[in-house]
Amino acid sequence: MTGIVGGTVDRAQLEGMVETLPQEPWYETERFEAGEHGLALKHHGEKDPKGYTFWGDGQAAGAIDGAVSNRDALGWDDREIFERLLRSPEATLRALDGPFTIACVDAADDRVILATDRIGSRIPLYTSERGFAFASRLAPFLDYLDGAAIDTQGVSDLLLMGHMWSDTTLLEGVDAVHPATVIEYRAGEIDERRYWKPDYRPAQPTDEYRHEWTNAYQRSAERTANTMTGDVGLWLSGGLDSRATANELARADDGDFESLVTYTYDANPGGGVNLRLAAETAEVLGLDNETVPLTVEQFTPVLEKAVSVTDGMLKWNTLLNLTATFNIDDRDPDVMLEGIAGSFAGHHLCRHHLTEPSSLVESMYASEATLTAEAVEDLLAVPVDPLGSFRKEARRIDEPTLTEGIVDAHYQNYFPRLAHASNPVARNQVGTRVPYADGEFLSKAAKLPVSWRMRALPFSDGELIYGLVEPKLQLIRTLNADLAEIPYERSRLKPSMPYPLHVIGFYTATAIAQLLSRPTYGSATSRTETWYNTHEAFRTKIDDLLDAVGERPFIDGEAVASYREQLGDGADMDVISALTTLEIWLQRHFDQHQG
Repeated sequence: MTGIVGGTVDRAQLEGMVETLPQEPWYETERFEAGEHGLALKHHGEKDPKGYTFWGDGQAAGAIDGAVSNRDALGWDDREIFERLLRSPEATLRALDGPFTIACVDAADDRVILATDRIGSRIPLYTSERGFAFASRLAPFLDYLDGAAIDTQGVSDLLLMGHMWSDTTLLEGVDAVHPATVIEYRAGEIDERRYWKPDYRPAQPTDEYRHEWTNAYQRSAERTANTMTGDVGLWLSGGLDSRATANELARADDGDFESLVTYTYDANPGGGVNLRLAAETAEVLGLDNETVPLTVEQFTPVLEKAVSVTDGMLKWNTLLNLTATFNIDDRDPDVMLEGIAGSFAGHHLCRHHLTEPSSLVESMYASEATLTAEAVEDLLAVPVDPLGSFRKEARRIDEPTLTEGIVDAHYQNYFPRLAHASNPVARNQVGTRVPYADGEFLSKAAKLPVSWRMRALPFSDGELIYGLVEPKLQLIRTLNADLAEIPYERSRLKPSMPYPLHVIGFYTATAIAQLLSRPTYGSATSRTETWYNTHEAFRTKIDDLLDAVGERPFIDGEAVASYREQLGDGADMDVISALTTLEIWLQRHFDQHQG
């Protein structure tokens, strides 16, 4: 996987950190060394020339892993970006848009600056032990730290949610950087500051706000398109998120793309519906559409690799679909995107996550946990507070109302720790972008009216959600009326039809699929359980991993055995996936560095 490493590290330490980043034949590496300071960037080279920046001048150097989308509007060249960053970090970062991590080293001043973009599209990790060191991955810290140890809070997070939260990682003393945050090391002192945040006060649910939201998204997608050249690919499903993004990329392409191709896998749900609807969408837009296979035979050999590039901090049944990147038959595209995240249009957080909880911790637990805190405690053989990362994050939040605090916690955590956490799988093969790392758009999206968020049936305790939200229907109608005549995968109805009919359509389509034992939206668990029951190599791999993780000193082996007994008979594959993800990373990385 591409990425950055550096800090107050000498040549040998820097080289050791670089070597822990995965290597593909086309990768290129830039390095800067000056005494006890170093910086390195591994990138896709000619495959994605706009996806990285490296600058050096004497005792100073800077790197951008990703792209600044408003660089042309600013008129800043490489030197000016980094010189401004050194002079005035926060003001400079507030001026930059786009998906990136940026770092700068000034050896003469014993100074290091590390910062994330506004939404945390590719967050780095860092440690303040032995000075200051940072990396895009977790593995570089295993050699760097004196006696690396597992952070059981991270293990707890993985079991509770299937991903991390707050700044928690799987290693003690290694923290993740929040979005819109700059960390500055200077002569032994470290200062962490948040340089930007939007106004979270909910807007009035008016047509004016809807148009402002839509216009801001269009501008963000256009700016993102300007950061790409060559062969560009987009994952396209039967849903509306990728449909909207496909429309905007096709509109924004001014000839810089050698090609714009859409790719579709038969999942979420399977059964062919996404293949058919994606093909119709691509035809309307005049784009090629390629079907990419995603089978257990293809997934099993790349399982360990996918877990490795995501640092064991995202359960594998969440990242599974993006492993289709490894299965593109013809030449890989140079850059890949997924659609705009539906969360910005109200798909998540749901309305009840804002209106029913009485505290930040209660809301985060309700919105993110896939396992109960009690079940997590049963799986752990050491004392850990399963809600510890939620409590830590709640202490960071400083908003005037509970509603605004809940949305802030969501923006600071959900996107970097879950929505973007699988992107390294694709980024191992191709350049990646997210089309919404833009201050103007995020400022509009952060004010989404509560009434536009996902609803649930009364008295269902939030369990029976409507399955879709009206703003996404409105978005497609506004962007392209022809696309609004292609049915929506969730409801099987055209987006041009009224929202209440789509809610009915969602429940009807789901009920019929269940009666006919067909895949339904969100049914990855049943798919992976079927794989376990029918594919010997996959089953053997999972069984061996469960045997091994049950022997870990911080895991209760009897509790693991209890979950394993349910395999093949309605097992909770979220738990199985989290446990085996952890064991894969421990075996491939942590165990290799233990004396």
